[in-house]
Amino acid sequence: MNDIQHNNVSPGAGCQPVYMKKRRGAGFWVAVGLASFFFLCTLLLFVLFIGSLVLSKAVITGATTKKAMKHASETVIEGSGENKVAIIPIKGILSNESAEGLFIEKPSIVDVVKQQLEQAADDTHVKAVLLEVDSPGGGITASDIIYNQIIKFKAGTQKKVVVYMQDIAASGGYYISSAADAIVAHPTTITGSIGVIMPLINVAELINRYGIKDNSIASGNLKEIGSPLKQMTADESAILKGIIDEMYMQFVTVVSAGRKLDIEAVKKIADGRIYTGKQAFEKGLVDQLGYLEDAITVTKKLAGLTEATIVRYEKHYGLADLFGLMSKKLFLNNTIKLDISQLQEQGDTRPMYLWNGYSMKE
Repeated sequence: MNDIQHNNVSPGAGCQPVYMKKRRGAGFWVAVGLASFFFLCTLLLFVLFIGSLVLSKAVITGATTKKAMKHASETVIEGSGENKVAIIPIKGILSNESAEGLFIEKPSIVDVVKQQLEQAADDTHVKAVLLEVDSPGGGITASDIIYNQIIKFKAGTQKKVVVYMQDIAASGGYYISSAADAIVAHPTTITGSIGVIMPLINVAELINRYGIKDNSIASGNLKEIGSPLKQMTADESAILKGIIDEMYMQFVTVVSAGRKLDIEAVKKIADGRIYTGKQAFEKGLVDQLGYLEDAITVTKKLAGLTEATIVRYEKHYGLADLFGLMSKKLFLNNTIKLDISQLQEQGDTRPMYLWNGYSMKE
């Protein structure tokens, strides 16, 4: 027992006493977590407040500043010299609707194309435009607006426009391509689908089977035309067919004018079917098969250029844009906007220049 040494040392022995550090309980860490959360929320609100001030200042500044903010940045692809060829991407569903993201509200594809064509028109160094089309089409009005913007750009600037088709350039995607001076399709492009579709679903038999009654009150016999809850009559079908036929002839006329083909010849190939790039070339719907470098060569040749800097227009959002758009989304804009895929899921029945075989989910 005397050989055993004790670790307990009395204070009188000249050594400091050893104290055990008290452990922090779960409540302490919960409090720390809550405090951190509220701190971050306060910081976010402060940032959004500053962003709202930036946005308000931008709104007050005037049209000149707004125009400058809309300008896309230029990414150099290749080439050199002061003469430029501007590549403008046109991708996705053609729509007038703006797209809502998590933090920002992106302008509609119609607005983007208009802004970038205006930028190319104002830039005296831009001698031609190359449109990169990758779209299955979309709304009839959106397609026609973009088509008209391209026609006006060509007439107002005398600058050449060439279309380079990527994966998909069908229906409305082909409609807008018809405005170009030349079309180059990738060998694997899917194009065509010249026609109109009005999605209509009828569930009248299904609801009758379950004893569900439609008690809608309408001002006239044709007010419920296209309703999914009642069987379509022959008169209603004829009215809708007349609308589709008129929109179809609009499409055929645009293709006839753009491709310099006889209207009857266009009708023979405009039955709604899709074509590969090679098939479209054989039908006279495109001028050449090739790749981006081939489309650039065609564009430079049409513009009379031996050398040019090839730039792609791209929109990048800076911190000021991000903060301003976030604050606008949270504080100034409480409306709910839907994209075309959501509208279709909810029974959108608008006539469309759209290849229906394309998946709306991206």
